[in-house]
Amino acid sequence: MFFDGYRRARARHYASSDRAVGARKKRALITMVHDEAVFLPIWLRYYSRFFAPDDIYVFDHGTTDGSTERPGFVRIPVSHESVDHVWMVSTIQGLQHELLDRYDVVLVTDVDEIVIPDPSWGTLGDYIDRFDEEFVTCRGRELIHMRSEEPPLRLDEPILDQRRHWFANGAYDKTLLAMVPMEWKPGFHMRIDERVNCDPDFYLVHLHRMDYELCRSRHQQRRTMAWKERDLADGWARHNLITEDREFEQWFYEDSSYPDWPIAVEEIPTHWRAAF
Repeated sequence: MFFDGYRRARARHYASSDRAVGARKKRALITMVHDEAVFLPIWLRYYSRFFAPDDIYVFDHGTTDGSTERPGFVRIPVSHESVDHVWMVSTIQGLQHELLDRYDVVLVTDVDEIVIPDPSWGTLGDYIDRFDEEFVTCRGRELIHMRSEEPPLRLDEPILDQRRHWFANGAYDKTLLAMVPMEWKPGFHMRIDERVNCDPDFYLVHLHRMDYELCRSRHQQRRTMAWKERDLADGWARHNLITEDREFEQWFYEDSSYPDWPIAVEEIPTHWRAAF
């Protein structure tokens, strides 16, 4: 198989007992939000299993819906005149660099991203405690709501009890967990130097399409925001502005937003069911 070489190399690296077990590492987590009443609770419910509240840093970019008025994390108010992916990556990576003076390892994610090892391997906490590399690259999977088979999402219940399908999207093969200062391209999809360190058993599950109507509502909300002209001209995250019925449905089921990655829906393996 394509990933066998990666797995063999990683098995050799972690073969010694000290690497296999590892002491608990001091770890921090970073995201940025703006009016994320749906995704922030899901994100916190998952990551709070592995990170203490004082180690979860949430940049609050002008939230007005009350979703950040809750305990469980360190809120960092920020202000910027528009959706600006260059500003976003600069702001977040600046904190990532700073936190590495106090933490062993830092994880950066968008609020709709679940970073998780294959459940047969262990938990994210287990993974971090064993981790001893400069950085690692996830394999991207996008959850997708198949409306003909699945009802609307119940937000107070586990996500993978309700959704059965995902698709591979290499654009979300992101390098987000690191023990060294990182320099990313906008969107965090790639390091500036384009180096990767693939772990085929370490995943990023993107929740953006986890529910059809919730996704469209989020797009509608984002259309009301000011966007940096450069971001619009370069097409950065343009899919977030698709709302018209026919175009949205075509995008949701047929367009991964990245030409090199057509949507090929797969069933999620059953051993993932209780993962989050």
